Amino acid sequence: MTNVAESGMPQRVAVVRRFNRFYTKRIGVLHEGLLRSPFSLTEVRLLYELAHREQLTATGLGKELGLDPGYLSRILSGFVKRGLVARTPSPADGRQTLLALTASGRKVFAPLEARSNEEVSAMLAGLSAPEQKRLIEAMHTIERLIGTGPENQTASKAPYLLRLHQPGDMGWVVHRHGVL
Repeated sequence: MTNVAESGMPQRVAVVRRFNRFYTKRIGVLHEGLLRSPFSLTEVRLLYELAHREQLTATGLGKELGLDPGYLSRILSGFVKRGLVARTPSPADGRQTLLALTASGRKVFAPLEARSNEEVSAMLAGLSAPEQKRLIEAMHTIERLIGTGPENQTASKAPYLLRLHQPGDMGWVVHRHGVL
């Protein structure tokens, strides 16, 4: 194989695409029912987000995961009909609806979480401790380089912090107004 650093862009694209095909096959996301369930990858990911976070809205979830609003709405409506997700009005903003897993939704999600953990554990068990360390480091490197790792999250934050007024703040504002 040619040295990737010296090859042209088409060859680099081919390498990345080959890796993507390998990895999606390896972790089973192409199976009809992810984790031996009736759910698709997108549905399992939505259940995961709902199980691990609070105060989620469909708008926020759709933006964060990059999902089409209509597609997301159909999935969430199906979850509501099946009794997996409850919708409640947001006390902070009446235009927003908060989403949460119901007890039934948590019961459905629990074996999915366990199976996912078992599959990853089995994959890692086939590697020595140094190989596991290399794999985890490579994953961190991929996240960092393509901009989705935790290190890059601060880069997208605003360069300022909004906070409540503290003693002296309003005096400084009046002073600055006078100076200007």
